Amino acid sequence: MPRQIRSAKDITAGLTETNLQENTFKDRLVKLIPSEIVTAYITLQGLITSRPNDQQLFILIAFICLLILTPLYLKYISKVTKTEQIIFTTIAFVIWVMASGGFHIMLPDAKIFNDDFLGSILLVIYTLLIPFVYKG
Repeated sequence: MPRQIRSAKDITAGLTETNLQENTFKDRLVKLIPSEIVTAYITLQGLITSRPNDQQLFILIAFICLLILTPLYLKYISKVTKTEQIIFTTIAFVIWVMASGGFHIMLPDAKIFNDDFLGSILLVIYTLLIPFVYKG
């Protein structure tokens, strides 16, 4: 399944194959989750937190590298050309990190990130809301 979201506008403008249909809510929901990048982050987080030292620094480095990699991966590997989709998916990655406790490790003194509760609520709301807002 191609990663780029197909809208009714794309189909009427002839930007996609004629036999393809507009993506459904479920299709958009799946395509706006940066699953490969989130998987890489969670794997790195598990490896880094198993180390006794320098967890903050290495989690921060992993986060920054994957944050930079997300739009590049979407554009060059997944062939997504829509800037809005790349932006929404990159924001989703940040929220996934927040929900997985990554900011708590990077910024232990920041009170807003001391509880994964806020990140989890934001993740559910964002993941379910964005496909309604962004249709391609």
